[in-house]
Amino acid sequence: MHHLLLAAVLCLTFLVPPFHSFAEDFIPPPSSSQPSADDSACREIAALAQKYGADRKLPDSVVISGKPCPRGEAAACLLAVIVKVQEKCGREGRDTVPQEDLDRIAALREALKDELAQQEGYATRREAIESMLAKPELPEFVYKLGINGFLRGEGVGNFRLTDFSYNPGHGEGRFLYRVKPYAYWHPTDWLDIHAEGQGYGFSGGSQYSGKVSLYQGFAEVHWPKTEGYSLKAGRQEFVYGSAFVLGNDSFYNGLSFDALRVRLAPLKPLTIDLFGGWYATPFSDGVKGDLVGGYGTWTFTEGNALEAYALRDTGSGEHHAGEHRNTWGVRGTATFGPVSLEVEPVFQTGRLFNPATGGNENITAYGGHADMSFDTTLWGYHNHLFVSYAIGSGAGEAATGGSFRREFSNPNTDTSLTGDMNVIGTLSGIDVGNHHASGLRIHTLGWGIDITKEMNFSTTGRYFHASYVEPGFSKNLGVEADFTLTYSMSDNISVIAGYDRFFTGGFFRDATGNDKDVDYGYVMLQFNLSHAKPKLRTKGSKG
Repeated sequence: MHHLLLAAVLCLTFLVPPFHSFAEDFIPPPSSSQPSADDSACREIAALAQKYGADRKLPDSVVISGKPCPRGEAAACLLAVIVKVQEKCGREGRDTVPQEDLDRIAALREALKDELAQQEGYATRREAIESMLAKPELPEFVYKLGINGFLRGEGVGNFRLTDFSYNPGHGEGRFLYRVKPYAYWHPTDWLDIHAEGQGYGFSGGSQYSGKVSLYQGFAEVHWPKTEGYSLKAGRQEFVYGSAFVLGNDSFYNGLSFDALRVRLAPLKPLTIDLFGGWYATPFSDGVKGDLVGGYGTWTFTEGNALEAYALRDTGSGEHHAGEHRNTWGVRGTATFGPVSLEVEPVFQTGRLFNPATGGNENITAYGGHADMSFDTTLWGYHNHLFVSYAIGSGAGEAATGGSFRREFSNPNTDTSLTGDMNVIGTLSGIDVGNHHASGLRIHTLGWGIDITKEMNFSTTGRYFHASYVEPGFSKNLGVEADFTLTYSMSDNISVIAGYDRFFTGGFFRDATGNDKDVDYGYVMLQFNLSHAKPKLRTKGSKG
């Protein structure tokens, strides 16, 4: 625990500026020293402010008399316009705002991007603004051909990458690749056809693995007369919420299903997905079975939503008749200015095979997480703070080799709450040597900063504590510290370098007689390169 406290003190030390520096950031320079905005841009901002009732407008001396307008003042008025447009989209839907207005706002935002970055509240809204201004992809092209994925070199100490197990004194490295060529075809506005292959593998030392197969291949039909209704059939990913329960294993070989998904939108703020299918090989890591469920989302406004889901999963590496796990969850998100909150309690029932008795037992388990993030601008840099608590139920009988029916299980998670190193895989527990710790509690504290527009640095500390262990064993699993530097070379290519260290706790020493820490480092190239044929627009068509 002291490692996590030390990380928190260091984060706060870097974040809190001297008073005189803080004051300088918030005292704007005289308007006379600021360059003037373009006259046409000022007129457009004034027109949009009038149309959408922005709280801040350009003075008449600028609009009527044509006097110069400082770019900072123009950016402040543009942000007020954007806020009003966001509110309208949240209340009434994006379609109620003409596309030409969104295009005008996007152009003005690009022209005033440096001044907008200095406006209070812009950093916290940036992601939502980009989402609002992003044009729907479906009408934009007839077809798109491309390739995406990553190339990664990685190395570890006191750990095995093949099975993600603790191994004191052992070190190894490997080169890992994931390459996905894809093709989209949109012959009409109501039909989307997608094919995506995948080559995935790794090589290094005594390790070698390579597989090539279809990763996704589906057709999606959109109901022409009713927005929000669609049918999607074929091999596809299922990713919902923050991927706490259901994700696509994006750091490794992914996860897809041969499935059918129906999307319904009975009310404007409500979306319901009903889906079912089978785990698709060869990228399911030996898991076979089926997944059936539903996921509903009620969106109040941007960043404020309530979601509920129910899943029935029979997937496992060694299936026994009658086994299945039912997962019931609720997820809520809310934003209050620069603060974002997320809460997701989850409950599980079903039947699980017990080798000791030779029969199935009733599952009774729970898990969940509560997160809070805060965005702010200090010294002219955008900073992001993140605090989280996650829990998964366990049982004393699981720690001593008995029944696992009370352990929470989220094997299809793609969340970072359990760490970046895979020393801890899920919230159910961890095996070290021949010993098992059951049920985890995870405390997370993270900080990130945009050093430049292209470069971001982040650091995260996580403290892991077990709920149940063997008699006489420590429940302290350890602390993971992650350091990541991301450089975006373009919108389609980025380089990520990371160093992580897991400071082992008393449980590792009790289980193996060794307390060596685990080291993990990597350099990764991510890419998404494509060529598309734009869809020709007829005069008067909606953009």
